[in-house]
Amino acid sequence: MSQHNVPFLESFFKSQFASIVATTVDFLTLIGLTELFGVYYLISTACASVAGAVVSFSLGRHWAFKRADKAVWGQAFKYAMASGLILICNVGGMYLFTDILNIPYVYSKVITAIIVGVLISFPLFRYFVYR
Repeated sequence: MSQHNVPFLESFFKSQFASIVATTVDFLTLIGLTELFGVYYLISTACASVAGAVVSFSLGRHWAFKRADKAVWGQAFKYAMASGLILICNVGGMYLFTDILNIPYVYSKVITAIIVGVLISFPLFRYFVYR
């Protein structure tokens, strides 16, 4: 197993900041597609996750985990696999909180983003994508 270029806590906090930036892109895309263009919120959630993933990959590779020394295509493939799982978790979380628990979709997005970001995204990125 290769050494990490960034210590755990530093990578955790940088990753969380990168997540905030990516989530901002994600959140604005969700609201824009849903409110401005009338796209169904679950489809907007999927599109917004893709937009956030592009930002997250770039920040993770170059800043949070400092693994630009590794082959970009290998990381991109692993990131795509991780993002697929994250996408499913985001859509599932949105459905759970919005349709089942009747929480407004904007609040559902915040709750889902925090849970998925800390418990799923960070471990996948640190130990799978950017190891």
